[in-house]
Amino acid sequence: MSDHITSLKISELFSVKDKVTLITGAGGLGNVLARGFAANDAKVIIASRSLEKMNETIAICREENADCKSYVMDVSDKQQVEDTVSDIVNDFGKIDILLHTSAIAPLGPSLDFNEKDLRRTMDINFIGTVFINAACGRVMAKNGWGRIINISSIDAYTVNCVDDLPYSASKSAMAASTRHFAVDLAKTGVTVNNIAPVWIWTPMMNARPADYMVQAANTIPMGRVSWGEDYLGICFYLASNASTYVTGQTFLVDGGWSVYRAFTYKED
Repeated sequence: MSDHITSLKISELFSVKDKVTLITGAGGLGNVLARGFAANDAKVIIASRSLEKMNETIAICREENADCKSYVMDVSDKQQVEDTVSDIVNDFGKIDILLHTSAIAPLGPSLDFNEKDLRRTMDINFIGTVFINAACGRVMAKNGWGRIINISSIDAYTVNCVDDLPYSASKSAMAASTRHFAVDLAKTGVTVNNIAPVWIWTPMMNARPADYMVQAANTIPMGRVSWGEDYLGICFYLASNASTYVTGQTFLVDGGWSVYRAFTYKED
C-alpha cells in the first residue's frame, strides 16, 4: 500500500479531519470552502484583506464547532504573506492544505485597459499566487505532506469574456506557476493542482449586467452557471489522501462548457 494511503475506506481516504487548512479570500468561493471544510472537521484558517468578510465567515464556521482563526493578509505583499504563514505555523504547528481563492477581476477594453488595474490584477492574481504557494510549500515540504489547490478559471484557456484581459492573463500565469511548483515539490509529499471553474454565482459577478449570468448559462450544456458548492467535491479530493498521486494538473469544472461547440444543422 502507498506510503500516504493507509486506509481503503472512503470516509478515511477523503478525510480532512484535523487538517490545518488555509483559505485565502473570505468572500464567494472562499466562504463556501471554509464552511465545507469546517463541517468536515478541518481546522480552518482564513486570510484576506477584508476583516469584515472574514469575521462573517468565521462566525459561520464556529457554528460547526470548528477550530478556526482569521488573519489579515494581502497576498500581493510578500512580507505579509511570509509573516502570516509564520504566524499560522506558530499558532497551529503546521499548514496541511492551501485553498487559494484570492482574486480580483477589473473589466475594460483590451486596447485601452487602465494600467493601474492591469498591474494590480497581476500583483494579486499571479504574483500573489507565487508568494503564497512558495511560503506554504516550504512549510509543507518540511513536514513531508501537503496539498496546494489554486483556483484558476476557464478564462486561462480561452477568450471567454472580451473585457477581462488582465484576469484571463493572470489566471493563465497562475496555471503555469502551478505546474512549476508541482514539479519542484513532487518528491516532498506535497501536491500542487489547479481548478478552473466556469462562471460562479459570487459577488464578483455584481459588476455584470443583470441578465449576464442568464446569457452565460445558455452556453453551458448543463444549462446553468455554477454555485460554490459545486467545487467542494473536487477540493476534498485534491485536499485528501485520495489524490496522493495527482499533481501539476488542471481540473476544468464547467458543466461541459469546455467541450461544447455543437450547432444545429439541417440534413441535405
